[in-house]
Amino acid sequence: MPKIKFTSIKCSVPDEIDKDEMYLKYNGEKIWPEGTKFFRVDVDDEVDMDLTMEVPAGQVVIELWDYDYVSLNDHLGSFTFTVDDQQGKYSTSMKMNEKETHSASYLLHWEIL
Repeated sequence: MPKIKFTSIKCSVPDEIDKDEMYLKYNGEKIWPEGTKFFRVDVDDEVDMDLTMEVPAGQVVIELWDYDYVSLNDHLGSFTFTVDDQQGKYSTSMKMNEKETHSASYLLHWEIL
């Protein structure tokens, strides 16, 4: 299986006025941040990730969620990209979740090792 590394994530527009409490999921499981429930970000914040994982070749979908203290967590959108044997660095924009009315915008930086 190919290895990918998530190097950083940039918040261009948060969903909430007082910062997003974001976390990432893959195949229904939380993968980042490790050791805490979420990472707080605001407009133009870029967070270094340094997360490496193995994934099957082909299409990969990483979900971006916003942690909510009182209500259900919000699925803001997904990063969808193709992993093959072409090593290199890439960036993928988040596609908003069509079932929600959020207006967040994020960019995920990653590479194939």
